[in-house]
Amino acid sequence: MSPAAAQLDTQAMRADAQLLLTPDADAPQEDGLSELTLRLRGHIMRLTPAVEDGMAAHPHNDDVWANALGSVARAGFRLLEEPPNGSLTQAIAYAQRLARAVIALTDALTALKAAR
Repeated sequence: MSPAAAQLDTQAMRADAQLLLTPDADAPQEDGLSELTLRLRGHIMRLTPAVEDGMAAHPHNDDVWANALGSVARAGFRLLEEPPNGSLTQAIAYAQRLARAVIALTDALTALKAAR
């Protein structure tokens, strides 16, 4: 893994994502949601290169690599999505999609580290 990957606080990233994905979590207010959405986008931007680095050092013919590739691709699509300008419900759904991408990338990074 690259030195940048070693410095990632994946636990904090996962904790941010869980704020939106826990079934009994309170819906964030608009101000807090905007900040959390920006943080999640930042997490994806930092996690993606770390996962890609891990993939480069991993055999390309197994499930761990394929899962990481799928996670990176889905996260890229999430970053290309336009944030909604509509209701709070749409903004929460958008942030939840980002949160799921963060969880998938942290899982992929963990799996790549464990497979070394």
